[in-house]
Amino acid sequence: MSAPQMTVAIDDGGRHATAYVPSQAATLDLRGDTEQDLMTAVFAQAHAEARSSGQTITVAVSGADTAPMRLEVDPDQTIRPAPEQAPPQEYGAAKAEQSQRRPAGGTPVVRIQDEGNEPTVAVRRPATEPTPARAAVSIERADGHRRTPPTRPRRPVSGLAAPEIAPGTGEPARLGVRGRLNAMLGLSLAPKAQSPEMRLRAAESVITRALPDFSVITVANPKGGVGKTPLAVAFTQTLADLRGGSTVVCADLGEVGGSLAKRVAVRPSPGNDIPTLLAAHPDPDVTIRPSVLSQHLTRQPSGEDIIAGRRGDATNILDENHAAHLAAIVAQHRDILVADTGNNPLAGSWHWAVATADVVVVPVPLRWDAADAAEEMITELASTATDVLARTIVVITAGPGDAPMVEHDTVEALRDLGVPLVARMPFEPLFASGERIALSRLQPHTRAALTRLAEEAVKTITGD
Repeated sequence: MSAPQMTVAIDDGGRHATAYVPSQAATLDLRGDTEQDLMTAVFAQAHAEARSSGQTITVAVSGADTAPMRLEVDPDQTIRPAPEQAPPQEYGAAKAEQSQRRPAGGTPVVRIQDEGNEPTVAVRRPATEPTPARAAVSIERADGHRRTPPTRPRRPVSGLAAPEIAPGTGEPARLGVRGRLNAMLGLSLAPKAQSPEMRLRAAESVITRALPDFSVITVANPKGGVGKTPLAVAFTQTLADLRGGSTVVCADLGEVGGSLAKRVAVRPSPGNDIPTLLAAHPDPDVTIRPSVLSQHLTRQPSGEDIIAGRRGDATNILDENHAAHLAAIVAQHRDILVADTGNNPLAGSWHWAVATADVVVVPVPLRWDAADAAEEMITELASTATDVLARTIVVITAGPGDAPMVEHDTVEALRDLGVPLVARMPFEPLFASGERIALSRLQPHTRAALTRLAEEAVKTITGD
């Protein structure tokens, strides 16, 4: 006899559930102030149902924003994942085909374009023609004639290697309802294959890829107050958190210095700035030891390093040569330089940061002045550098007082210019507060958005 089943449908953002209780043959409404409170109420009802029936019951949970899951609840309050039920062959095949066609939605950073224009991923296929054989070795015989030994075809290598593992598939869920159940009840429920969590784990796998060379990622928009510095700081923290310490440096390349040193978690000491580093190492071609370079950088909790720009006691502004000099030094021991630019597109350091960048990230709040400045900048860049659009990512950021109609007009204008990728980031109060930024203080959806943004940046660098 199959176990009684209690079905639970979650809605209202995880604060309301409709539960069918088999013993009562009735539907109950359960509520909670938070998602965690709601799930506590659901399983309290499930425990009561198991005790009253004296047998194990199955709890099937579903919802618009919840991946379906099945759990078994014993009368002694033990909870475990229910055995998977194999669907009929025809249904399973149709379901598999449907899941392949279904886009992995629900992510904070998304491509803003028609589904029909979604770019396809190039697949590298083996060459159809055989690889040219190495030049045959001529062997001289005693009679003076040469003969060419026949080439023997190589036998194929045995395919006994262990199968590859999709990133994160063996780890319990940490996000969503499944993640909360794992934390509350000590379960090990895995995330669904098409869930946002698995999409983020795939993004994390992309971010950790090896890069072809030292790379520069520039955050630029000539309009002040659009959030360049907080985005640059949080973006650098995300890269370092996933790629590891001593891999990324964030530099303030404003010609007269900006607010980078005031927004990072650990403020740099006097002397930890670009002019001091360049003065101590005037020849960028001379090798610098890692320990010496670290003396001019300031390590942050996420593992990234930052270096302040021009300070008040510096007499010269940062120009194009200074920026190139800094990059040559950093490239000796780091993988990525994230450049936080100022507001003057005529400055030499600004020009170098944009012209040299492997990726240009343009933050655009939903304001007419910010959108107009970004459009003018991208138009100017496209007229002077033919490949700049292919490496440009526009990030539309939301905030209080924004004009929603700006988004539609901005996206249309950027499409007309040929910008290949427009992303959207949710509002982050810490960015707008002026306080110091740390990953641990950011909202979960902001961290997810930054991860997706970092994934797109790495794909742009590697050409994927």
